[in-house]
Amino acid sequence: LKRELDSYYYSAIGYVFMGCFLLIAGIFFTFGNIMSASSSVGTLFSNITFIFILIVPILTMKLMSDERKSKTDQLLLTSPLSLWSIVLGKFFAMAAVFALPCAVDAVMIFILWALGGTVSVLLANLAGLLCYFLLGCAAIALCEFLSGLTENQIIAAVAGFSALLLAYLMP
Repeated sequence: LKRELDSYYYSAIGYVFMGCFLLIAGIFFTFGNIMSASSSVGTLFSNITFIFILIVPILTMKLMSDERKSKTDQLLLTSPLSLWSIVLGKFFAMAAVFALPCAVDAVMIFILWALGGTVSVLLANLAGLLCYFLLGCAAIALCEFLSGLTENQIIAAVAGFSALLLAYLMP
């Protein structure tokens, strides 16, 4: 977990993800909620879900495929860690990277509440944020699995995008 978190924040990948995600969420929040005086963030989450489908496979493409390509998976598999702890460590690191922009989205929800929203709308928006976070964790798990099937990062990203797009387009 610590190794993966360090790899996201020692390089620019984690910061670029958070910057792009928060920029797009801020634009949709400003125009969808502040300008139109709407207290529901359902449209915000539905709008940034498609952007999320584009960004998550790019982030997760290196989780397992990079280990296989650089042959460091053999080092990991012979370490005293179990296979479950390796996979879950990578998953929880990526989930923590995704949790930070979701925490900023929670600030947006509390801004709407401070501007005159009711408690029931606040709770509904926080429940929507929780559902969005869980959707993100499911997408991260799927993309991590697909990344483990290949050692080519581009194939992992395209497979992850295709699977998430297929799931998004299902009725």
